Amino acid sequence: MDDQATFVRSERNGRATLVVSGEIDLVTAPYLRDELAAVIADAGSTTVVDLSAVTFIDSSGLSALLDARAGVDGTDATLVLLNPSSECRRVLELTGTAVLFEIADGELPT
Repeated sequence: MDDQATFVRSERNGRATLVVSGEIDLVTAPYLRDELAAVIADAGSTTVVDLSAVTFIDSSGLSALLDARAGVDGTDATLVLLNPSSECRRVLELTGTAVLFEIADGELPT
């Protein structure tokens, strides 16, 4: 995998969490898509995606997030974007997709 991005699975407040850092682009987006699918499948309920350390995201990264969101639609699971970096937030807002996600700023409630 390209060393532009890292994906670390963890648990926060009893929720499956994927911490994403670095650049999410055409090269790294497929890895993000795979990691998200695996975390969502393992979680069964709320999945948190910590985007605070993402330094760049393009349309392929956004597509991976939208696919993950579509994967939880119609289930009891939810997808929460935690502390999106200013770069992520800008892409979400410019594309009008921010309203499609549950976005949490700060810490997740217990």
